[in-house]
Amino acid sequence: MSLRSGNASDYYDFLNQLETALCSEGHAWGLLYAGAGNGTLIGTDGAAGGYLGGSGSVAEAFTVTALDTQRFQVVGALAGDLGVATVGRPFEHERLRFRINAGSTAFAVGDRFTLNTSPPWTLVRRWGVRNPTFRTGNFTNLSALFDNAMDTWGTRAVADLPATAGIEMIGSAAVRAITMGIGDSGARGAAAFELQRSDDGAAWSPVQAWSGVRWPSARARQTFLVTANSPAARLWRVVFSATNGATPLDCNDLSFHTDVNADFELEDRAQWIVKAPGLDGRQSIFIGAELFEDPARAAYNLNWYGFRSHNPLLSLRTQVNNSGLRHLPLRNGPFAYWLAINGQRVVIVARIGTVYVSAYLGFATAYEPPSIHEYPLIVGACGSAESGTPDTTDANFRSFFDPGRFGLAANYPDNVWRLHCNRYAQGANDYGDTDYAKVYPSAVSTGGDRAYLRDNLDGSSPLFPLILGSSSPRHPWGEFDGCAWTTGFSTASESRIEHDGATWLAFQNAFRISPDNYFALKMD
Repeated sequence: MSLRSGNASDYYDFLNQLETALCSEGHAWGLLYAGAGNGTLIGTDGAAGGYLGGSGSVAEAFTVTALDTQRFQVVGALAGDLGVATVGRPFEHERLRFRINAGSTAFAVGDRFTLNTSPPWTLVRRWGVRNPTFRTGNFTNLSALFDNAMDTWGTRAVADLPATAGIEMIGSAAVRAITMGIGDSGARGAAAFELQRSDDGAAWSPVQAWSGVRWPSARARQTFLVTANSPAARLWRVVFSATNGATPLDCNDLSFHTDVNADFELEDRAQWIVKAPGLDGRQSIFIGAELFEDPARAAYNLNWYGFRSHNPLLSLRTQVNNSGLRHLPLRNGPFAYWLAINGQRVVIVARIGTVYVSAYLGFATAYEPPSIHEYPLIVGACGSAESGTPDTTDANFRSFFDPGRFGLAANYPDNVWRLHCNRYAQGANDYGDTDYAKVYPSAVSTGGDRAYLRDNLDGSSPLFPLILGSSSPRHPWGEFDGCAWTTGFSTASESRIEHDGATWLAFQNAFRISPDNYFALKMD
């Protein structure tokens, strides 16, 4: 699979890096090898599991066959002959990128690697405002323009006009309407104003102007349609130039709409949605995150949702039959991360100080065929509190492979989301949860039995499938893709586990370091 690791300067930078990793190129997966040599196929940067698709990747199978000890022919099922890869040198193509390293035993003619690619993910939505500091203007009491309250308003003396109020979004969107409200006097309501757009906050372009606007009553609101066909932009503002004769200018509401029928406004909390193509390139797997910032709590979160179909008129949290919120607490500072990506899911691990947070987002391996289980989507992270922080220490703050309440939701064949909870917090105590579906063998913990699962007799680390299942109704769901339960005996976070020709990375369950609180992420 496409494995990436790196460092983010903060949680927002991480989102940008995640988007680039998902959407800028295709992804490779399913590496197998047969032959006499014991070399490896790795990423062009030398990272195990770092082989990647490219900007032109599609759903395609590849064979990489040895011509001699140093050269391999690369052939795609659709693309045909892509050329020759030389051992020890990067192979770069818009369909596939990798490097073959020699081992202690030389390759022989006919040795063969096989692998697959899938297309890039698609960015569906990226707009909204990170936090109130990105709502700007020169009104006194500016926040009143964006608080959705009728009894508060911002002001600007007529002598000091023009007044401005606007937003800076995390991405570009077209504004098709604005809504404006006034205070207690129609005479102090805006009579003339102009909508403007900008890509950089320095150069502003006029979009549409209104004049002679009247207000029928105090605290009235009006929506003004934008008939000009202006392109999308990241920054928008309204410039107010006149009142209806009185001073000061009062404005109690300002909203920006990409569609007047939508149930959200562009000045609201930032939303980010992507669509995964599936391993066959023909799926539409929707995953999205809301950005949550609360500096007073040191909360900087990506709050995840999954859903089966995307309605552009609905906010992320009101999409039909969505999974509900699963939060991934990050921070407003540097941290290391790992991403394991293919065409149907991404696994995220981030190291926040000494805490490892993780998320599983996308399809997993269902036990029923697609004709029965059409949409095996999992959204799992660290909990369901949108304001959670990585320094939390209660039983509900856990990793997706051993979820607390309510850290993981899975879509079942009946299209119902069911919560999976192994443990829960009651006061300062940690209890096994008997009320919800489970993830095994992580759930084997209420009597301490999981502690007996330790390293193998030869000192190697075991890898057990992580199995999801429900007892009400009784239904074995399936397994996580590329993830396994392992033991912390003789293993620490970021340790490598070699198993059946593949490399795995071990990670702990949030802040927990007892041997029964680890899982492994497959790098190949």
